[in-house]
Amino acid sequence: MEFNIGPRMVKTGLAVALTLLVTDILKLDLEIVAAIAAVLAMQPSIMRSYAYIKEVVISNSVGIVFALLGYFLLGSHPLSVGAVVIMSIAINVKLGLNKTVSLTVLTIITMMLGGEGGISYLYIIERLSLVAIGVLAAFIINALVMPPDHKKILFTIIKNAFERTNFMLRVITNKTMSVPQMKAEDREVEKLINQAKDYYEIIADERNRLFIQKRLSFFRSIIVYKHMIIVLSKKQTLIRQLEKNMNAVEQMPSNKAFLIKKLVQEINTYSENILLLYEDKVVLDKDLQKETKAAMQVTINHLIEELQGAEFAKWAYVFPIANSIIELFSELNKLERFIRLKEVKE
Repeated sequence: MEFNIGPRMVKTGLAVALTLLVTDILKLDLEIVAAIAAVLAMQPSIMRSYAYIKEVVISNSVGIVFALLGYFLLGSHPLSVGAVVIMSIAINVKLGLNKTVSLTVLTIITMMLGGEGGISYLYIIERLSLVAIGVLAAFIINALVMPPDHKKILFTIIKNAFERTNFMLRVITNKTMSVPQMKAEDREVEKLINQAKDYYEIIADERNRLFIQKRLSFFRSIIVYKHMIIVLSKKQTLIRQLEKNMNAVEQMPSNKAFLIKKLVQEINTYSENILLLYEDKVVLDKDLQKETKAAMQVTINHLIEELQGAEFAKWAYVFPIANSIIELFSELNKLERFIRLKEVKE
């Protein structure tokens, strides 16, 4: 059984500890409310923490209004609290404040159930202070303690996905992997691509950080990562087309099947070389690359010529493969240009 403590876990624990220290110094009751707020407010990036605070201000304003109206009009009966929570959630979702719904519910419950002696201005300030302390503690810890290296994390995910797709393209044309294994690999690739897309959204948020270091380099990197993710999506499309149509391709005349397999292997090698180029592990000669790409284009043209006059049924399974190869080739070509441009500017 693996036991892995990540940075976000550590920061969440530190945010809770800081929250409890502050509430103890200020002699505030219900410190558990502040601790829960700190846990809910911990975000995967500094900019998302900042955006979360802005959303908290709006959503909690809605929550406070509903909590006060509910308390004075309906009382603090459990059914009253439940009704107010339902209405508040509906309003927050309508306003697009989905991320802070849990914190708003916590605020409402704290406001409506905590006041045995009634609700006063001091009571409202104390309850709001609990939530504010938790949210601010999470933001401070997130900004100062182990700020995440999003570029490194994202590239690790992308590289893993590239390696898996390269492996699948190597074995799929030779049919050396069983169907269940292929399906399992495909699910893993899809999971990694989705992770990369989600993490790209996080790293894109960091563009608005005023104190980001090496700003131009950062912008160039996220452009490259964006195109790497596009390439991964195109590779997955090709893999799925090959899975679906490879048996039919095997029934074609040997020269036509050979052209398709050759194209797949050539474009797979091209993909591997581009990633190695980005990592500075290889130096790709531009003239040699031009020759390789020209050879690939010739192969594509030969495939089209071979299929001229073929029955529609053949085009139905060959064309999706050929189209996927062409689209992937185009995106890889763009990615190579972006990587070489990044090298020149740096």
